[in-house]
Amino acid sequence: MKKTMLALVALTAIGITSAMAAPVSYQSVLTGKVASVVNVGAPVTEGQTLVTVETLAGPMAAAKSTVTGTVSAVNVTVGSDVSRDQVVVTVESK
Repeated sequence: MKKTMLALVALTAIGITSAMAAPVSYQSVLTGKVASVVNVGAPVTEGQTLVTVETLAGPMAAAKSTVTGTVSAVNVTVGSDVSRDQVVVTVESK
């Protein structure tokens, strides 16, 4: 226990633990009108849908999280138009 704590303190001192948490930006894989979007500050898990877009077949996931973390920025709103490869959400990974 003492060695683990000492190692954690050492890693924190050199900044390694802060480098492990990094912002991840997500781009839309679809073009269309935004149907739903997560809120800033919301906790998300890997695989969770971040943005849905209206399609002819109904709402479809336009961006899914690949990390577990907290939403730090949302660049679209419900009803706005989004294009493919547009950055829509940023998640601060844990």
